[in-house]
Amino acid sequence: MISRGERKLLRHSTIKNRLIVSFLVLSILPLLSVGIFSYHKSSEAIRNKTSTYSVALIDQLRKNIGSEMRSIEALGNQIMMDKTVQAQLANFDSLDSGERWEIQMHIFQLLGDKFELLNHIKAFQILTEDGEIFFDLGYDSLKESAMEGMMKRLREEEGRDLWTYALTNGGTHTIMSGKRIFSRTDWTQKLGYVFVAMEEHFIHQAFYRDVELGEDAAFMIVTSEGLVLSSENPQVPIGTRYAEQAFIDALNANQLENKRSFRTTMLGNDVLAVYSYDINYDWYLVAAIPFAYLNEETSRIEEGILLVSGICLLLCIVMTLFISSSISTPLKRLIRRMNQIRAGNFNVHLQDDSKDEIGYLTRKFNEMIERIRGLMGESEEKQRMIRERELQMLQAQINPHFLFNTLNSLKWTAHLSQAHSVSEGLGALAELLRSTIVNQKEMIGLREEMSNVENYIVIQKMRYANAFKVTIEAEEDLWQCKVLKFILQPIVENAIIHGLEEIDYEGEIVIACSKEGGDLQIVIQDNGKGMDERQLGKLLQAKYDSEERLANIGVSNVQERIRLNFGEKYGLRIESEPGAGTKVTMKLPLIFQ
Repeated sequence: MISRGERKLLRHSTIKNRLIVSFLVLSILPLLSVGIFSYHKSSEAIRNKTSTYSVALIDQLRKNIGSEMRSIEALGNQIMMDKTVQAQLANFDSLDSGERWEIQMHIFQLLGDKFELLNHIKAFQILTEDGEIFFDLGYDSLKESAMEGMMKRLREEEGRDLWTYALTNGGTHTIMSGKRIFSRTDWTQKLGYVFVAMEEHFIHQAFYRDVELGEDAAFMIVTSEGLVLSSENPQVPIGTRYAEQAFIDALNANQLENKRSFRTTMLGNDVLAVYSYDINYDWYLVAAIPFAYLNEETSRIEEGILLVSGICLLLCIVMTLFISSSISTPLKRLIRRMNQIRAGNFNVHLQDDSKDEIGYLTRKFNEMIERIRGLMGESEEKQRMIRERELQMLQAQINPHFLFNTLNSLKWTAHLSQAHSVSEGLGALAELLRSTIVNQKEMIGLREEMSNVENYIVIQKMRYANAFKVTIEAEEDLWQCKVLKFILQPIVENAIIHGLEEIDYEGEIVIACSKEGGDLQIVIQDNGKGMDERQLGKLLQAKYDSEERLANIGVSNVQERIRLNFGEKYGLRIESEPGAGTKVTMKLPLIFQ
């Protein structure tokens, strides 16, 4: 799960950067993982196959070399087990020169059919128990130090045939076989020693030369103690202990675990060492195959993986830039338009017909701008209407001192003349005008609004000679409720003029105020002649006539004032039928402040 801090960190970077990182991680990382996995698996497979092939080849080479060594051992056994040779060895001190010559010829005769084997034998010598030379083939002779060391070992390891390195007097590297000669009739009787030295170069020519294990691969024969018997690598000196004891230890350890190949370092090079162990002679035939050669194919695979990864990386970057641009470019256009709107320019429009989320967002943005422009137009129209109403009210004003002084003079004149109805009418008209001209408040109390209605009714009764009556009903706690000034007079005027006029019975108007669902509801109902649907529609759509001023503001004006001040939720609902009277329900918010 991504923590809140990580999400916040991501939101601080651009969408383009996030897309680039996401594409690179989701494309290059799996590709590199698969490539590295394939590289290691292929390298491992190549090493395993090379190791298996090399082990089989080394085993065969070791058998061939061992077979050659056994042939040499067999030659030595044939000579030392000859009756004449054994007899002469036992009596060597008593032999004269002629007898010694005869035994030499006898041994040459025994070797007569072994010339193919003798071609790569550098030295063949038989010594008495005292170390005197009994027979010498005559090609080259072994150094005395080499023979003395071998005789010492043969005496220490009684009855065991030994193989070791030896250098001839002529400077030739050889692999020497040493045997102790025992009497055929009495195995406790020691007669002497036989030494057969095979030229080390012969092993290279006969066994290594035509074997190909890879470039710079090299063979060597080394004992378990580290003595180098043969080496194809000129950096590994023959006849000395191998310089890196860790390699000899690893060789012996792997032999105990029967691991035929292992990775190691030889002479500073990383190599795969493959060996075959000869338990009879206690030596290893080792092939060192450089990992540089083994990894040549896998290196090409690695180069191919890197090349493909580079191409994929380039394609991913191009694709990422393309996709991110398809997202960021329209978003930037949208942001520029928003900045224009913030600067006050609402005449903007974005054209985007795409089917993605940004196209949907752009279309909704256009709809929002259209809606804002519409609301601004409505607001401007409402402000215009309000200013027009204010202007009309100003136009309706006259000099209050002159008007009130005149009305008061007429009122007292009518009173002195005992024209009481005229006096009451003039008083009511004065109060109406005072409420209109002097009181500039838009919102007044419900009780004050009802007083205006009562004053208006007094004037109308003078006109209609008390032909109707008005009843006002309200809950006590509603009298302090605030309403728009002169909101009821146009409705009552409409009921009198259009409802009660020209009827032949007593008219009645009932004004009832009550709470309804948290709002103020005022119902004005008359028992007049009513109206049809056409007249109802015309009543609500009637325009204000500025020539008549306060005489006939109209029901439609009341509807507009309510909705301008309180919204579309509030207003008038008119119910009427011809001959059944009219019922006007006014819904206002319940306001006490």
